[in-house]
Amino acid sequence: EKPEHAVIIGGGYIGVEVSESFRKIGMDVTLVEAMPRIMAIMDEDMGEIVANKMEANGIRIITGTKVTGLSGDGRVESVLLEDGSSLNADCVLLSIGVAPRGEIAGEAGLKLGPRGAILVDRYLRTSDPDIFAAGDCSTVYHRLLCEDVFIPLGLTANRQGRICGENIAGELTGRLLKPFPGIIGTAVTKIFDLEIAKTGIGQTDIERYDLKHIRSTKVKARNLPGYFPGSAELWVKLYFEDQTGVITGGQIIGGTGSAIRINTLVCAITQGMRVDELYTLDTAYAPPISPVWDPLVIAAKTAMK
Repeated sequence: EKPEHAVIIGGGYIGVEVSESFRKIGMDVTLVEAMPRIMAIMDEDMGEIVANKMEANGIRIITGTKVTGLSGDGRVESVLLEDGSSLNADCVLLSIGVAPRGEIAGEAGLKLGPRGAILVDRYLRTSDPDIFAAGDCSTVYHRLLCEDVFIPLGLTANRQGRICGENIAGELTGRLLKPFPGIIGTAVTKIFDLEIAKTGIGQTDIERYDLKHIRSTKVKARNLPGYFPGSAELWVKLYFEDQTGVITGGQIIGGTGSAIRINTLVCAITQGMRVDELYTLDTAYAPPISPVWDPLVIAAKTAMK
């Protein structure tokens, strides 16, 4: 029997992506998030754009509410909420986060880091120099925050695994170990026709680490010239140091071709570029690909004011 009513518990990447998939096959979809908003990895104003897109496509979003249980006879029939209400459901998906399985390592005497992940150095060695760790079970060095964090992402795990393997072989053959360069927290996704991307420092980081020297600017542009088919709104939020103009982060939401622009910001952040240097980039222009003034260039110009 085909399910008709889906409840998604958790409003992160997986939750919003699966909500879209269920909605596209005609299901009634409700997403429940315990936090005040979905897509907490994005700034609140940027996440609101995503929420509006989902609601416009028929997905019901409930925030600030915890799920207390499931009810049914032989199969799920409803989801119980902390306020005493319930949601009809014949399909439930839990997507409430990822946690590292570092217990065995901890019991073996290895040091653990944030969220209980296995703590590794820049060469991916654990607190026991004869043991290496990589991937979603381990910490990773954040180049902007200058500390070890737990941010499990596919490319990070892949790259850590490669370097870890090389370093284990290097230990055996006497070669110099290769350091892991670190991350800046780059991620992308797509919800309906809305592309979403972020990298570097955002508002949550500023508040958590008291980074008062970093400010932001936000611009609304278009992915293509307004007269061209497929033209859609595009938002860019750019973070930079107040005194130096050095770029420290960015978030992009928009139509086709929007998210890939985040890689330009990744290069800019990695190379320590300033907003005035981003503004002078010789970006490509052709109506099917990009407007005359690229949205990143517009954001950089706004940041210079």
